[in-house]
Amino acid sequence: MMGKILGFNQTEGSGAIAAEDGSRHRFLTEDWRGDKPPVAGMTVDFDSDGGTAKDIYPVSGVALDSFKVDLSGITASAEGTRVVALFTRSLSTPLALGVLLACFMTALSSPVQSATLLGLGQIVDQLSMASAAGGMMGADTSGMGTMQALLFLRFAAPIAALWLMSAAWRGKSEKLPLLATGAAAILAALLVVGLRSAILSMAPDFLREQLAAGISLGFGVWLLFLLGGALMAAGFGKLRNPLAKGE
Repeated sequence: MMGKILGFNQTEGSGAIAAEDGSRHRFLTEDWRGDKPPVAGMTVDFDSDGGTAKDIYPVSGVALDSFKVDLSGITASAEGTRVVALFTRSLSTPLALGVLLACFMTALSSPVQSATLLGLGQIVDQLSMASAAGGMMGADTSGMGTMQALLFLRFAAPIAALWLMSAAWRGKSEKLPLLATGAAAILAALLVVGLRSAILSMAPDFLREQLAAGISLGFGVWLLFLLGGALMAAGFGKLRNPLAKGE
């Protein structure tokens, strides 16, 4: 929710905000997320919690100007300002979009076939037949069976990312969605690592080293690890959007 600071008493550590819908909200210093102290007239973006403002971020003119596109048409409206704030107030929306993008990047690649995170099902279906044949020949196929049972958890990453974007858009608390999306992104990446290990475990010893060189983790997996860590750090308040500066 967008609004403007009506006043702030530094001694008491409290102030008031007038929201864009006309409602007023009290806030405390502990909920202020700007680098500089709040000042009357400052435009802010915040979460509303029963008449109390939480997670208050200043919306900086400098931050808005840093975009290399002409935003004059959309920022004139409340919705336009709201969209811009999604990318300047916190890291939730940029990181969530990154997770969605990573889900469509290469997760596992081989000389024969490559697959994205969401497209791993086709590879698993093909490998299940190889696993059955390998089992009859005495190969260790327990790892593949486990991965087949767990691989559906990879869908938690895009679902959690959409939840995080929804929370950011509706002005709800973002801490839990941030942590959940970070955990889901890291879990999805670990599942791909586990799938690769399961594939290699089915190969005969004399072919395993050669097969390991041919089957590699795609960029999407490393991006999920990176974004997952960033999301967790943001959820714990250790990482903030560099564009969220005070005026």
